[in-house]
Amino acid sequence: RTGEYPDWELGRAALVESRAGIVPVGRVGAARAARCGKLGRDGWSEPGGQGAAFGAFGGTQLLVLVVVNALGVVVARQGDVVRGNRDPVSGQRSHVSPEDMAHGQRRQIERFGSAGTATATTLTVVVTDARLGARDRRGVARQVHASLARAIHPFHCSLDGDALWFATTDDVAADATPTALGTVASELAWDAVLVAVDDEVG
Repeated sequence: RTGEYPDWELGRAALVESRAGIVPVGRVGAARAARCGKLGRDGWSEPGGQGAAFGAFGGTQLLVLVVVNALGVVVARQGDVVRGNRDPVSGQRSHVSPEDMAHGQRRQIERFGSAGTATATTLTVVVTDARLGARDRRGVARQVHASLARAIHPFHCSLDGDALWFATTDDVAADATPTALGTVASELAWDAVLVAVDDEVG
């Protein structure tokens, strides 16, 4: 459902509908009405999505989930824009220029006023079984969140509400440093963003 605040009722409904070992991706759940490239030209934004990526490293397991509802565009590892700021005539996508960013920000404020900060939010959840202390958990979380600026341009804009949650079951003594785990999780986060906007997997 769109246009509704995610309250306890919706949270319970999501839990009831969840299935072990299955993570829906694409234009589903919280990403049903998500968009990308909202800072680009008017009418050039494209649908966002929900993505996930799983990996194992140092004897531990890592899962990254994202909901991509971004002012910026999504960028592949080769540097090409793969979602957002798409010219409806030519079909070509491009990075958002600083000039267009200024127009795009004014457009968001005109449309949504003070609520503009709530209209673009990339949500990220990192889950692992690695046993980490509080300081290392915070460090890995910061590392992963900062890395998302590679996948979404621009990221953490002044009108964004981007947020990341980090959770661990603390079951496994990792055979890897927190920085190494953060590096692996950062790549998984980029994978998850690309999955979120891949029409073939949605």
